Amino acid sequence: WARPCGRTAQGHGLAMLLPRRCLLGRLFWCGALCTFGAEAKMVMGIANSQDYHVVSTFCFVFPQPASPGVQVPNGRIHSQTIVSSSGHKFLVLNNSDLQAGLACDELVRRARVIEPLSEKTKEVIAYDLTLKVEPSMADQHIAAVIARCGQPVKAEYIVEFTNPGDSFERHFACSDQGIFRSYIWLSLLALAEAPAFCAAQKVLQRRQVHNDVSAMFFAGAAFFTARVWLFTLHVFVYSRNGMGLSMLLFVAQFLDFLSNTMAALVLVALVHGVYITRPNVPTGSEERTLLIRVVGTFAATYLFSTLMSGFSVDGLLTPVGVVEGSASWPYLITRSCMGPHCFSRGVKLAAEVDAQPKKQHILRFSLLALAWLSGPPVLMAFVGQDGWDHVAPLADAATMAMLGVLLWDFWPSRFGTLFSCVKATARAHPYCEFGLEA
Repeated sequence: WARPCGRTAQGHGLAMLLPRRCLLGRLFWCGALCTFGAEAKMVMGIANSQDYHVVSTFCFVFPQPASPGVQVPNGRIHSQTIVSSSGHKFLVLNNSDLQAGLACDELVRRARVIEPLSEKTKEVIAYDLTLKVEPSMADQHIAAVIARCGQPVKAEYIVEFTNPGDSFERHFACSDQGIFRSYIWLSLLALAEAPAFCAAQKVLQRRQVHNDVSAMFFAGAAFFTARVWLFTLHVFVYSRNGMGLSMLLFVAQFLDFLSNTMAALVLVALVHGVYITRPNVPTGSEERTLLIRVVGTFAATYLFSTLMSGFSVDGLLTPVGVVEGSASWPYLITRSCMGPHCFSRGVKLAAEVDAQPKKQHILRFSLLALAWLSGPPVLMAFVGQDGWDHVAPLADAATMAMLGVLLWDFWPSRFGTLFSCVKATARAHPYCEFGLEA
């Protein structure tokens, strides 16, 4: 590896460009106020832990050379760190060593780059370090760590990871490549579908024929569309400044929880024949108790997994909160089991004599529930957690397709044929569309 200037760093594939030190009085934090013009994934924070602190992980991607012999541009790691005590080290190492749970001394020994962050003076010191990442490091998952073995780590940092390439590649790690383009297309598709949803909802509202299922369907579709647009905006900002807008990501993940829970409740109601073959599920019946338990478990595990796995500023670049760790498994197991349950319940209902006129609708809803509920967990089991970023756009496309299929049945010209078992009230009765009293 090259040595343009400065001290030699320990390791392979990385080169030290220019380590510089300056006092805190200089404009160290000015860069944090101008992040929109940055050209890298940017992570900033305060390290306050024992032995070592993981700053972030990244996987570099390099373009293919235009022709043999053409040099491929280098990537870059730019670190700015403030320490007020001696003994700190900035490490760059393989993420596999970090995942293995090795001791701090062993991590230091295996590090590709070791840069001491220490001074003879007792003043608070700011360090500015730039590392060149060579193409030999392509597709290797690395981690940036601040270590102080045997002592507490106390440091403040801003670290940037930069891929060579344009805004579609520069800030995105290996698993995130292509996610920007995918959500641009999803946003355009959601924009194209939105007028149809709005038109159908307004007609049903004007006719005053909405029921609980249809109201929840259109609310869930609106939340899902908003979530896709908000996450696309977050990824767009991320492609510009390497950080995105954390508040948009938080709101997008929360809307994902709401939209998916509402969609699941709509599908459960449809396969139980609510408003299709009967006005409701009898109160106090075992069927109603089981329905409440199924939907309640789905919502509870989803919220728990989202709170434990998602809502993090430096988490994976994904619109869903359920992405990694053992905390996500309760929700994924519940969802994968809920699909066959809805399918078996729908098939059982379709076999009843009273449901024969609506048999095709109920079977279609049963297959839709099975595919939509069990699809994402099965895909995640096959691709593993590292490939979840590639599954997320596919899962969103499947959700958009599922909403489109339901919109066909919820369309005003077919709405009355499907939902013909509505319990009449003073507000919802067969003649309310004409302004007549019940």
